[in-house]
Amino acid sequence: MKERPLIEARNLGFHYDRHPFVFRSIDLDLHKGEFLAVLGASGCGKTSLLKVLGGFLTPVSGTVLWQGIKIDRPSPEAVMVFQEFDQLFPWKRVWSNVAFPLKTGKRGLLRTVDKTEGREGINERVDHILKEVGLYEYRRYFPYQLSGGMKQRTALARALVCRPPLLLMDEPFGSLDAQKREELQGLLLRMWGEHGFSVIFVTHDISEALILADKILVMRPPPSSATGTGSGPGGGEFMLLGVDMPRPRSPRDGMFRKEYQRVFKLLGPETEQGMARPGCGEK
Repeated sequence: MKERPLIEARNLGFHYDRHPFVFRSIDLDLHKGEFLAVLGASGCGKTSLLKVLGGFLTPVSGTVLWQGIKIDRPSPEAVMVFQEFDQLFPWKRVWSNVAFPLKTGKRGLLRTVDKTEGREGINERVDHILKEVGLYEYRRYFPYQLSGGMKQRTALARALVCRPPLLLMDEPFGSLDAQKREELQGLLLRMWGEHGFSVIFVTHDISEALILADKILVMRPPPSSATGTGSGPGGGEFMLLGVDMPRPRSPRDGMFRKEYQRVFKLLGPETEQGMARPGCGEK
C-alpha cells in the first residue's frame, strides 16, 4: 500500500481581506523526501501559498492535511527558512542560535530531542550540525560578524537541528551573489540527500528550481483573458511539472537547457520579463 502524502492540499484558495484571490483551486501532494519548487514572478502568490501550506495563514477555501490531519496552525514538524539575513537573534552567538529550538521549553524539547539525550545530547547534536554546514569554527561568532552566506548556513543549521520532516524555504538564497548561491544550493542538496527531509522551496529563478527540485509548481498571475487549467476568478494559473533529469544538474547541459525553455514558455508573456534568462540563473 502506498504511503500517504506528507502534505495534501485540495481545492486550495486564498485572498487577503476583500481583495481578489491570490490563488485558488490548487491541488497538491507532497510525499516524504520530495523536493518541490514553487516558481513564478514576484506577486503571483508563492509566499502566500507557502504560508498556507505551513499553517501560518488560513485558506479561504479548500483544506491542507498533514499526514491526514487538517492543518490549522503552524507545526514544529515544518520549519521555515527566510530570505532575510536578520532572521537570527543578533544577541546570541552562532552556537546559541542553532541550539535555541532545542531549548525552547519542555514541549519543544520533547518533540525534537530524545528524552535520554539530555544536555550532552543537545550539545553533540548542535556541534554535529555546525560541522555539517561548515560553521563549527565560527560557533562563537555573533551574526554581525558573519557574511550573508554564513548567516544562511546558520539559519539552515538551526532549522535542521530539530530534524524536521519538512523545510519551508522562502527564497532563502535570493540575496546572495551567484557563487554563494551555488554553494548553498549544493549544501542543501547534500543535506537533503543525507537526512531525507521534504522541502517546499519558493523561488523566481528557473535555473534554481531545475537544479534543486523533483517537481515544480509553476504559478502565473491571472491572464488578461480566457482562463486555463487550474485558474479561477481573481486567481492565477498553476501547472505542476515533474523534473526528470539525473543529478547533479548543470545549466550547461543540453537537457537542462531544454527543460529551461519548456518552463520559460509555460510562465507565459505576463511573467517572462521578470524571469532569469536561460543559463544565467540571475534574478
